[in-house]
Amino acid sequence: MKVLVANVGSTSYKFQLYEAETGEFTADGKMDRIGSESATVQYVKNDGLDRKTVSTTRSIKDYAQAVKMSLELLTDSELGVVKSTDEISGVGFKAVHAGKITGAVLIDDNVIKAMEDFNIAVPAHNRPYIDTINLFREIVPGKPLVAVFETWFHQDIPDYARTYGIPREWTEELGVRKYGFHGASHRFIAERVAEKWWPQGKPLRLISCHLGGSSSLCAIKDGVSIDASQGFSAQCGLPMSNRVGDLDPFAIFFLLDRTGLKPQELANVLVKNGGLKGISGLSGDIRDLEEAQDRGDYWAGLALRVFKYQLKLYIGAYAAALNGLDVLVFTGGIGENGWRIREDVLNGLGYLGIKLDPQKNKGFRQEGAISTADSGVLVLVIPANEGKIVGRETARVIRELNAGG
Repeated sequence: MKVLVANVGSTSYKFQLYEAETGEFTADGKMDRIGSESATVQYVKNDGLDRKTVSTTRSIKDYAQAVKMSLELLTDSELGVVKSTDEISGVGFKAVHAGKITGAVLIDDNVIKAMEDFNIAVPAHNRPYIDTINLFREIVPGKPLVAVFETWFHQDIPDYARTYGIPREWTEELGVRKYGFHGASHRFIAERVAEKWWPQGKPLRLISCHLGGSSSLCAIKDGVSIDASQGFSAQCGLPMSNRVGDLDPFAIFFLLDRTGLKPQELANVLVKNGGLKGISGLSGDIRDLEEAQDRGDYWAGLALRVFKYQLKLYIGAYAAALNGLDVLVFTGGIGENGWRIREDVLNGLGYLGIKLDPQKNKGFRQEGAISTADSGVLVLVIPANEGKIVGRETARVIRELNAGG
């Protein structure tokens, strides 16, 4: 069974073709800066020994064009891995938020309506996903479309960890509670650690740090999420590239009063110009901030210090929630490549028994341990593989659908 995995960003579109029988991807593609004249297109065909790559820049005006281009690449006579879209059994989406609807679910009008109801909580995510889902409904009519929700992995977070101090009818009737996100990433890390890095059957206290343009931490006990840094929305927790992170809710009321901004205008600022970009006034990209810090830019350095301080606080809090720590994992773009971030944070966590191997950390290029042999906590860097979770679960839903039919 071949499953197309779709990952929709605010200005990007990633796609992979997943082979359910082997658990491998035969094609990977990414399009950035959608909506511009200089969108970047990267595509890799990795079908056995037949490997081809494409890297180019071209105009991509909207998601419709991006989706059609991805299908053209997948079915191209030289670059493609299928002869036609008829060979694709269905499409899986790394969907974000639909409130009480979670898990891996077949997409219908009710699912889309639930996603629309939570647009305000994840404005950078749900709208692009809904639009792309509707595009696939038109382009490949009749194909099963499956949403694998980011909230799914966190559905077992205990009630005391997911409940806010608000009138309970808001929790019960409106669904205002902690949901947690990056579920596919944290689930993959939990499975990978248990499979490769930890004795089978031995209790495991794990903290997964998914660090990238969007960042979150997850406390995982024996494969189950017990807390997550992102909550009702994906805007809270660590300060992110351009998202605010944690903020006193009454600061919002103060800002509305003093700035004269309307609620939606203020929300746009906090989502697009907050976080590391907001603090630095320069960029939300860690690489840009480290270069600026090296040149003596105070605000870039402050943004990095805030990020690392909050990261250290969350690790400490989740070690307390887990009553100890066995394994700490870094994943995501920053988690995998930000050796300076890892070094500064880990050197401040010696009280947990963590001992960092500086050479392994600095020279890291693939999955592996960056802690010393006598470290009290195993520290790993594991490349993210959210697509594998989405592809696998989408294939499962399609099999169940076919068996029921």
